[in-house]
Amino acid sequence: MRAMLVGRLLPLLFLTVLLGAVEEVPVVGAPAEAPVAPVAAAPAAAPAGLAARIVLDGMIDEQKARYYRRALRQAVEAGVSTVVVHLTTDGGHLDAGLDILSAALAVRSDHPDRHPKLVAYIDNKAWSAGAMIAYGHQEIYMSGVAHIGDVGIIMIGADGQIEYAPEKIESPVRAHLRTVAAANGWDTAKLVKMTAREQELYRFAMPDGARYVIEDDLGRFLSEHPELKREQAVLILGKDRLLSYTAREAVADGMATAIVRDPAELYAKLGIDPARMLDLAPTSVERVSWSIAGFASVLASLAVFFIILELKSPGVGLWAVLAGICGAGFFICQYYQDLAGNLELVLVVLGAVAIAVELFALPTGGLLAIGGGMAMFSGLLLAFMPNELQFEWSSEGWAAALRSALSQAALSLAVLTVALAWLIRVLPQLKAVDRIAATAEITATSAGAREITAAGIVGRTGTARTDLRPAGLVLVEGEELSAIAENGVYI
Repeated sequence: MRAMLVGRLLPLLFLTVLLGAVEEVPVVGAPAEAPVAPVAAAPAAAPAGLAARIVLDGMIDEQKARYYRRALRQAVEAGVSTVVVHLTTDGGHLDAGLDILSAALAVRSDHPDRHPKLVAYIDNKAWSAGAMIAYGHQEIYMSGVAHIGDVGIIMIGADGQIEYAPEKIESPVRAHLRTVAAANGWDTAKLVKMTAREQELYRFAMPDGARYVIEDDLGRFLSEHPELKREQAVLILGKDRLLSYTAREAVADGMATAIVRDPAELYAKLGIDPARMLDLAPTSVERVSWSIAGFASVLASLAVFFIILELKSPGVGLWAVLAGICGAGFFICQYYQDLAGNLELVLVVLGAVAIAVELFALPTGGLLAIGGGMAMFSGLLLAFMPNELQFEWSSEGWAAALRSALSQAALSLAVLTVALAWLIRVLPQLKAVDRIAATAEITATSAGAREITAAGIVGRTGTARTDLRPAGLVLVEGEELSAIAENGVYI
């Protein structure tokens, strides 16, 4: 099961305070009784103060996940020493959150010789999927009014009913959080309690300090410490409760690095020169593309529909302009989601050119039109598949991506079919069409000189050169003419 945006027509949204269904990412176990310091090769030296800025705000969804992966890749390729991720979110889809989480954790393994330090900055809130993403970073800085935590996994039905996800979904999420704790040094028990609603969180007094244990690990912890008794455990948070923090609580409990007043103080602490920062925040165009992402199929079908309309009722070019707007909107939307690039655009343009040549220049019995149609459909199909999966047939997610692309392409064709049916049935009856289509009075005829002087021949005597059956040739005053016998009489 996969959570999607509203408008993707799925009955359930899997959310973490709007989280979604689970996607698999590599999981490495971690001891539950204590945080484990991250083990990783030291990054190669990068220019001091060279950093990148990524912004994740609002709903965490597929668009934000693709943006984060692309921005993080650009930051690594630029050789920055630090990546600061500004987080302000109430949560989002679980699969998108896990996608971002796996991308953050993969930086060190994918680039062991040179990887930047990942820092999360929370100026207001990072609930649910946002908290999970934040702990995927090595350091977390918060403003004094910020909050973090509450990684509760819920399902929202079509009727708006909210229910907690079953153990089948929650268990893998807890495993992911253990991996995060092991990789970045956060306390495992506290992090797991952010999502383990039906488990209690305990604290034990140890010679080296307090130790926190989640209920799942209590038996193992006691077996490893026979000097401790179950009665010595102090209940910190009971069942039906999810762990969350204010900024001061998070820092005091070791679940955040420090409190800063604003980004300027954060950059000063990290030794970052703002003037040299690579700003990878989403542009206005990119944000608009996210907002219309759910209508990509409609935009593609409308572009084709308006082209057909322009051919059927040519005039001031209004339909051509609308086709261009819809087509551009579709490709911009898909480009910023890492779904469409040069290949898709070339296929669609070549297909359109082939069809135009078939219609207006070089008829080939439909061969060019069929080839053009196949090229356009291929480009449309690829424009609905993630770029990294398009030709990775052996990849685990390729089949799911293909099914999604086929469903989106089918939706485009369905919308186009409905629009064409409307065009055939309704459009000719609309008076508005006369105003926007080119019209002109036809005053000329196809008649030649003989047709024009035909009235002067009537009544003269002629000779039939051939049988008139009833049509044939006649000779009138030495001029041979085509003629038809009146009333179909055979002459």
